[in-house]
Amino acid sequence: MKIPRTFFSYILMLVVTIFISGCVSPQVDKQEACESSEHSKKLRILLHKLDTVTFEPSYSELERDQYRLGYASEISHIVGEMVKRQQNKEIAACGMDLSTQQRQIFDQLSLKLQVQAQQLLEYIKLQQTESIKPQLNRINQTCTSCHQQLNLEIQ
Repeated sequence: MKIPRTFFSYILMLVVTIFISGCVSPQVDKQEACESSEHSKKLRILLHKLDTVTFEPSYSELERDQYRLGYASEISHIVGEMVKRQQNKEIAACGMDLSTQQRQIFDQLSLKLQVQAQQLLEYIKLQQTESIKPQLNRINQTCTSCHQQLNLEIQ
C-alpha cells in the first residue's frame, strides 16, 4: 500500500506545528520555566557528581571529602538562591498561579527548604561530611513534596 504524498505532507506539517507550538510560550513564563529548569539541571548534575565522587579510585579520602564539601556548597548556594527568589516573588512558584491555600503550602515548604539549606551550610563549615548526604536527602524530600503537593512538573 502506497501512502499519497499529500497525506504524508499533511501529517509532517501537523507534527512540526505541534512541536513548534510546544516550544513557544509567553516570554515571562518561558523565562521563569527556563530558569527553574536550569536550576534543576544544575542540581541534578551536582548530585550526580556528589554520588560518583565516592567511586573515583584515584582520589584519596581527603580529596573525596573536599569534593563533597565543594559540591554540597554549590548545591546549598543554588537552593538558597531559588528560595530567596521565590520568597521575594521574583519567581511566582515556577510561573504558576497559585490559590491562597497553595501559596501557603508553597511558602511553608520554601521556609523549610531555607532552613535545610542553612543547616547544610553549617555542616559544610564544620566539615561534617558524614552529615551532608542525609541533609541532601531531606532537601530532596522537601523539593519532591512541594512538587507533588502543588502538581508541579519536575523539569
